[in-house]
Amino acid sequence: MSETAAAGMTNIISQLTTGITSAGLFGTVAEIIPFVIPMIGFAFGYKVLRKAVKGASKGKANI
Repeated sequence: MSETAAAGMTNIISQLTTGITSAGLFGTVAEIIPFVIPMIGFAFGYKVLRKAVKGASKGKANI
């Protein structure tokens, strides 16, 4: 590896380690939580609904 490439890689690694902090990471997670919680609820409801419709077509009550 050339000296320039090694210096570039070192620069990238140092920027990553100083740029990613726990406060920044949790700040990003806190911003997306309001979208994730309804998506989980929708996915669970969709799964239950699919199971109920599948059972109804066979004359069974599975919930």
